[in-house]
Amino acid sequence: MKAPKTIFSAAVALAMSAGAVIAKTEVHWWHAMGGTNGERVDKIAADFNASQNDYEIIPSYKGNYTGNNDCSDCSISCKRTSTFSTSF
Repeated sequence: MKAPKTIFSAAVALAMSAGAVIAKTEVHWWHAMGGTNGERVDKIAADFNASQNDYEIIPSYKGNYTGNNDCSDCSISCKRTSTFSTSF
């Protein structure tokens, strides 16, 4: 009887996949905050990441205002942008 064996195999595969971890949604945050402000950005991201399991904020220092904007402009033309970008 192949049908019960197939059903059993499918049930085992389903049960094993039920415990699989669903990947977090990555949110890429490009910024132009260096020094103390950059440390604050990193702490904001770390605190948020520790507070929940659905999203992961990934801060990335892209240099000064001009450097950050250049990265954003280039990524738009390449269609590989960050989730959001801030410059102050």
